[in-house]
Amino acid sequence: MDETSLTSDLDLRLSVNVLYMICCCFLLAMIILGISLFYSGLSQKSSSLTSLALPIFVTPLIMIDWFIWGYSLCYASTSNNFIGSLKFVVMNHLKDDKNKLYVTPRGDILSITHFIFNGLMKVVCAALTFPSCIAERGRILPMIVFLFLWSAMIYNPVTYWFWNKQGWLSVGLYKYGALDFAGGNCIHVVSGFTALAYSYLLGPRNPKTLYNYQYSNVGYIAVGTIFVTVGWCGFVGGCEYDFSSSFFIIIVQIILCASTSTIVWVSIDYYISSIPLEGTSDENIVSSVVSDSNTSGPSLAQHYDLDKLLNSRRRFSLVSFTSGLLTGLVTITPAGGYISSTSELWKSFVFGAIGAVVTNFSTRLKYYFNIDDAYDVFAIHGIAGITGSLLTGIFANRSFSSKGGWTEGHWIQICYQLLGSTVTSFYVFIVSCVFLIIVDHIPGLHLRIDKDFNRRLRREKKEQLSLESASPQDDFERFEKDQPIGNDFELFELIGSDLYEFNDEQPESYAKYIEMYHDEVPLPYSLKNKQRNNE
Repeated sequence: MDETSLTSDLDLRLSVNVLYMICCCFLLAMIILGISLFYSGLSQKSSSLTSLALPIFVTPLIMIDWFIWGYSLCYASTSNNFIGSLKFVVMNHLKDDKNKLYVTPRGDILSITHFIFNGLMKVVCAALTFPSCIAERGRILPMIVFLFLWSAMIYNPVTYWFWNKQGWLSVGLYKYGALDFAGGNCIHVVSGFTALAYSYLLGPRNPKTLYNYQYSNVGYIAVGTIFVTVGWCGFVGGCEYDFSSSFFIIIVQIILCASTSTIVWVSIDYYISSIPLEGTSDENIVSSVVSDSNTSGPSLAQHYDLDKLLNSRRRFSLVSFTSGLLTGLVTITPAGGYISSTSELWKSFVFGAIGAVVTNFSTRLKYYFNIDDAYDVFAIHGIAGITGSLLTGIFANRSFSSKGGWTEGHWIQICYQLLGSTVTSFYVFIVSCVFLIIVDHIPGLHLRIDKDFNRRLRREKKEQLSLESASPQDDFERFEKDQPIGNDFELFELIGSDLYEFNDEQPESYAKYIEMYHDEVPLPYSLKNKQRNNE
């Protein structure tokens, strides 16, 4: 359709595409709700409301920013190959009828629909990132300040690089460039490495809060994952901007990849979860249970150390299941329409299996680098996004202006994919660290609730390691358990961000929250320790 021929009435084809994109927008909103439930279920009860609320809180902030200048900085083309112009600020370009249609190599779309859809894509990226960044220890106000800096100077430029036809990494500039169908780099690598930088500068959670760690609601995790999975069909399929048979193939690819990734991830976790007890067979355990149930003597718990018995046997995990499912969704994202063919369904199994193996073992990197990424956003989004991008460089076909990947004889594409992911990773991590340090030094905007925790931790470790009578591990454990509460800020962090940040609101009305300060109510280990010291 010619841009100048667009009238106030939409033709049938464009009307179908508009309806299609509206449905995809609703599916993106479902992802935001799913992320809220998922993160809330993963956190402890004292911080579950914060994790539930943050994806919803950032939505209006991102959309206002998107309307004012974010959309323009991403999609208003200019001779600059690194960030857009201000021609589209406050949607000013819609005053001209010839700009009411946004033309892309994938399909023609109404500019206002393009604005809404990509704005929600940005909200999804922020929702995936920030609840994890401040999990159980960060403050909301400095996070919001950083959010605007992140939006303007991290998300917007990276999106321009890949998705604007003038971006230096886009396929449309020189008919080469990095392939990124639905945001493997723009969404997931940005999210993963932002979370890595934030978690690194914020420091680890207070060890006193991690004893007897329990997820607040595993049911939220399961329901949230279902919402995210359903919404992902609109997340990836909507990036085609045109309703066609490819949409249904993309959905099948998503389902197959997520299913494969789930099975592989759960299998890995099940295998390495524990080592079975030597000399202990299932028959012996069953006979013991029967014997104990038929007598009035000592119970099974008295015959055996149940904790040792259970922890030494392989078991399944719902959290493991959902992690594998999300990994499959992320891994297939950069490929999307580039493998959307009925003869290429087998590629979904490759993406899912490789993505699950690489990402599963990447979750252990945070222990090696001592970075407390509470919800594994770096691994499940950052590493899985890079893995999917590299696999796209190998298996992509020639659709959507692509030259194809290695399997199509275009071996150089893997180099473009590696370049795009590497540059994005370093840029996001370094710029995030710079902005976070600046925000943390602004009076009243310290990133962490307990602003002195990291300094105390370094001092205590140094003092304990100077003792020759104990090993470093013993010294660190002594620091965790025996140190009294340092100040009021540490007390606030131990009580939880829900009470610190919100007006005594809780996601669930348990009486124990109302009676938190009553002597008979169980308190966290650290608060019990303080009570004991006072007595």
